[in-house]
Amino acid sequence: MRSLLLTGFGPFPGVTENPSGALAELLAAEPPAGVSVVSTVLPVTFADSPGALGAFVEAHAEPRPWLLLSMGVHPGEGFRLERHARARPTSEKPDEAGGSGLAGGLVGADRARSTDLDLEHLAAGLVEVAAGLGGVRVSEDAGGYVCDWTYQHLLQHGERLGVPALFLHVPPLDRVPLDEQLRVVERLLALLAATT
Repeated sequence: MRSLLLTGFGPFPGVTENPSGALAELLAAEPPAGVSVVSTVLPVTFADSPGALGAFVEAHAEPRPWLLLSMGVHPGEGFRLERHARARPTSEKPDEAGGSGLAGGLVGADRARSTDLDLEHLAAGLVEVAAGLGGVRVSEDAGGYVCDWTYQHLLQHGERLGVPALFLHVPPLDRVPLDEQLRVVERLLALLAATT
């Protein structure tokens, strides 16, 4: 049984219902065949998300997972497979605690990071299931907000453990219902299981 560590986010200003957190909980409760899913919902705060992610990964690092996957919601259409994570946040948008990514006290990473996964292959494999749901694309910019900052730390954990890491942005619930989003994420996990 392959173990996947999966995270989503809770609500934040402008998003009272975050599908990423709901998806993480659903997949842990009813994982796809052949995959064990352990999930958590992270706070949407620059200060607290990295620590919560780190504690979650450390608690489930043995036996070593085969994949680290984080999800967040973006305001646009469709699904976005994120390639890069900045070394530090750049967004002035306030987080759930009213903090800013540009506020003092956040220690940036040593460098920007990127996933080693073949995102073009994954995107091609999702075309059919995402048809009519806004599609899927490879994104070169994770946005500079808490999602981007979390992805930086997720990639660091992946490097340390020697496992691939990926961030997926999903659309808001008013654009794509949760059950249809779930089908896309389940297909993504099947593709990842077949290629990693």
